[in-house]
Amino acid sequence: MKGVIYVRVSSEEQVQGTSLDEQKKACQEYCVHNGIEIVEVFREEGESAKNLKLNNRKEFLRALEFCRKNKGKVEAFVVHKVDRFARNTEDHFLVRKTLLDYGVTLHSVTEPIGNKPVEKFVETMLAASAEFDNAIRKQRCCDGQSARINQGIYPHKCPMGYVSGQCKSRGEKKTEPDLPDEKYFLLFKEG
Repeated sequence: MKGVIYVRVSSEEQVQGTSLDEQKKACQEYCVHNGIEIVEVFREEGESAKNLKLNNRKEFLRALEFCRKNKGKVEAFVVHKVDRFARNTEDHFLVRKTLLDYGVTLHSVTEPIGNKPVEKFVETMLAASAEFDNAIRKQRCCDGQSARINQGIYPHKCPMGYVSGQCKSRGEKKTEPDLPDEKYFLLFKEG
């Protein structure tokens, strides 16, 4: 059986760390153990999988296209975890179906997924868990930003009429509200 490996991290910090290399190593070991000949490795550096913005996931697109072009020759699409593949249930099953149309099955190194009823159930739950995790992170982020704004701390560039504390340039988090610009604040207020 021939297969491809797809590894992904979603942040630059993870690219600098060892996550991609560890994923690749685990996938290679899985392939050796399961008799899968690796024909290509696709490495996605610093791209999110929260939705199917494929234009942001160039290596993922290349992997899918590789499977399409090699229909009947490539039979396995190996990932470290289901959430490396997609973090949205609808997208997960759309792409999984596309792969099946190419004669390719999805393999997770760390999770028991497959085509048996229990394996399909586990895969569905894992895909849903990845989407749920993403939704919770998004909600926490929005709640945190709202709380900061309510404290008078604007999380982005300061509004017109205010002077930035330049926290970002010092690599610090903004902990105090931006101060009114003595020269322009009253003009903006009157406007």
